[in-house]
Amino acid sequence: MRIPFLKTVRGPAKEKVRLNRRVATFLACVALSVLFWLMMNLSKDYTIVVSYPVEYVNTPQDKVISNQLPQTIDIEIRARGFFLLAYTFREAQTVLIDLDDSKPSVIKNYYYLLTNQRMNKITEQFSSRIRIQRVIPDTIFLNFNKKITKRVPVKANITMTTDNQYQQSEPIRLQPDYVNVSGAADVVDKVDFIETAPVSLKNVNASRSVSLDLITNTELGEIELSPKQIKALISVKKYTEGSIDLPVEAINLPSGYSLKAFPDKVTVKYNVAFDNYGKINALQFRAVIDYKKAEPNSNKLKVVLEKFPAEVRSIKLFPEKVEYILKK
Repeated sequence: MRIPFLKTVRGPAKEKVRLNRRVATFLACVALSVLFWLMMNLSKDYTIVVSYPVEYVNTPQDKVISNQLPQTIDIEIRARGFFLLAYTFREAQTVLIDLDDSKPSVIKNYYYLLTNQRMNKITEQFSSRIRIQRVIPDTIFLNFNKKITKRVPVKANITMTTDNQYQQSEPIRLQPDYVNVSGAADVVDKVDFIETAPVSLKNVNASRSVSLDLITNTELGEIELSPKQIKALISVKKYTEGSIDLPVEAINLPSGYSLKAFPDKVTVKYNVAFDNYGKINALQFRAVIDYKKAEPNSNKLKVVLEKFPAEVRSIKLFPEKVEYILKK
C-alpha cells in the first residue's frame, strides 16, 4: 500500500543534505583540532610582563616620604599558559613593598630599596604556580624627611541657602575647629589652615549637623590629618519682621541750645527669630542725631541707631534723615 504524503528525497535536495553533513563534519574536525592545539600550547610555560599597583608598608613612624614613589611596578612572571590566561581575566592584585628593606645611601635622608634582592617577599604574595623572574624597576629611591606635627585651624567651605522665612541664626560652629597636621617639616611649616571639601546645602529649614571631609592633598605636598573628618553645627531659625517707633534724641548740642527734629520719631524695622519676637521692646533701642555731624548749608541730620538688641538683624530706619531746627 502506498502512502501518498511520504516522499523519497531525490535529486538536488538529496545532494544538499549530503553537503550540509560534510560541512558539519568538517567544522567539527576543525574545532577539535583547535581545541587540541590550545590544550597543547597552554600546557607549555610562558613568560610575560604584567604591571601591578603598589602599596608601601612599614614607613618609619618618625619619618615621611617626600619624593614621588612608583605607583605601579612591572613583574616578569613565568607559568603555564592555563594559569597566565586566568591571570589576564583577574583584577590586578596590589603588591606590597616593605620599606623596612630600604638601606641608607651616601646622601643624607636618601634611601634605596633593591626589589630583586627581596624577591621572596614578593613571590609569597602570588600563587605557587607562578614564578617571579624579575621586578622592574630593580631599585626604588626614597627621600625620608623628619616628620613633624602641628595644630592648625579649620576653614569650612560651605555654601547654603535657607527656605522662605528661615535664616542662619548664628555662625557655623566646627567640631573640632582645630586639627593636627603631620608630614615633612618643610611642608607642614607652610600649612596655616586646613579647608574642608566643598559642601552645598539648599533650602535649609532646620538646624543640623553636617559631616565634612578635610582636604589632605595641598599644593605644598602630601600631609596627614587627625582627625580626617569634622562636624559643622548649623543653626537655622524661622524669622519674622517686627517694627517699633522710637523718639529721636539729639546729642552733642552747644551749651544753652535745644533742637527740634521733624519728624521727631522714626520707625525701626527688623527681622527677629520667631521665638524671640515677644522679647523685643522699645527700651532696647536708642535712635540719635549727632549735631557735631551737621553739614554746612544743610538742615538735615542722619539718624543713627546707637543701641539695639543682639537678637535683631536686617535693621532699617524710616526715615534715614530728619530735618531740624536749633533753638537757643
